[in-house]
Amino acid sequence: MPYIIRNAKSEIVALLKEPASGLEEFLPADNKEVMQFLGLKSGDDARGALEVSDRELARVTEDLIQLLIQKNLILFTELPLPVQEKLLLREKLRASLNEPTEDSFLDDQELI
Repeated sequence: MPYIIRNAKSEIVALLKEPASGLEEFLPADNKEVMQFLGLKSGDDARGALEVSDRELARVTEDLIQLLIQKNLILFTELPLPVQEKLLLREKLRASLNEPTEDSFLDDQELI
C-alpha cells in the first residue's frame, strides 16, 4: 500500500490497496505525500504508518510463502515448526473471518 489517485493538480485524492485500471502509481506508506494525505505529521504518526506497513508486509510474506509452496519450490514441512504453526493459525483465523484464501498451506494428502 498504497496505490494513489491524483487530481489535475497532482494532489493525492485517494489511496488504494490494489492498482486501478490505468492508475498504477505506487508510493510507500511512509512517503511524505501519503503521510500528509492521511494527516500524519509527527514521529509517532510515522511509527504508526510503519506499523501498518509492517502488517501489510507480513501478509505479503505469507502470500510469498504460499506461492513458493504452490510452485513446489519449498515444502510446507521444510519450514520450522513454529513458522508452520503461525501460518496455520493465521490461515484458520482468516477462515473464521470468511476471508477467501486461494489455497491452504496443506492439501488433503499432507493432513494425513
